Amino acid sequence: MKKVILVFLTIPTIIVFSQFALAKGEWQISPHYGIWNLRPIEPMIEDFMADTLETAFQELIKEFSETIDPAGDYSQSVDFDSSGKNLALEFRFYPGGEDGSFSIGIAVEKSELRIALDSLDARYDLADGSYIEGSGSGILLWQPTSYHLSFRWDLIPSWRLHPYIGFGAGIASFKGLLTYEATLETYDASTATTTIEIISEEINLEFLEYTEPKITPLVIQLNLGLNFEITNNLYLLLDAGIWNGFLVRGGVCLRV
Repeated sequence: MKKVILVFLTIPTIIVFSQFALAKGEWQISPHYGIWNLRPIEPMIEDFMADTLETAFQELIKEFSETIDPAGDYSQSVDFDSSGKNLALEFRFYPGGEDGSFSIGIAVEKSELRIALDSLDARYDLADGSYIEGSGSGILLWQPTSYHLSFRWDLIPSWRLHPYIGFGAGIASFKGLLTYEATLETYDASTATTTIEIISEEINLEFLEYTEPKITPLVIQLNLGLNFEITNNLYLLLDAGIWNGFLVRGGVCLRV
């Protein structure tokens, strides 16, 4: 992981300093803070989980009763949620100087992303009074430190308020935890017996750093934003876009 980070940061550094040697460029330093989630696609995720749950539950029903009772009653519910925050420090270089449009940036970012399956419930009642009931919940808490290389174009940079578009990629660490718990209860009316199985586990994601083949988490970003000049060389930024999900963030930047 350290070698990958070193290579990832060395290449843009060489590019930046080669440009600096050929042009009278300007640096920009920018801390920013953002809010992350998957809200625009959460309904799609819930529908996918619901279809997957129904298929898996039907297999359990067949295993329990050997056949699916047409008179049986099936019900289920899925509750999915996501939230997160992002803090970053970015160094950006404008080869064209004060009125330059293109810039290249290097950033270090610390994030906390939470993907939660608050509840996943399903129940199948057979006509004879037997039933199968399952419930579960889980949380994926990813707390990566990531290193980013991005390219940005300021549109009409001579205006005090102007838009910009950017894209880039980053590499991240595996720091985080996956915790889950599941309960399966079956009741056989013919024997009046109830069986309950409970499974729970907590997994530290850092074990993935030692798997073969090596896996490096990637972060893809694409953002649109507004750049407002507060005073000479001091700017306010606000943008929104894709960051392995959806991210809205704001910050201030100083040109030197």
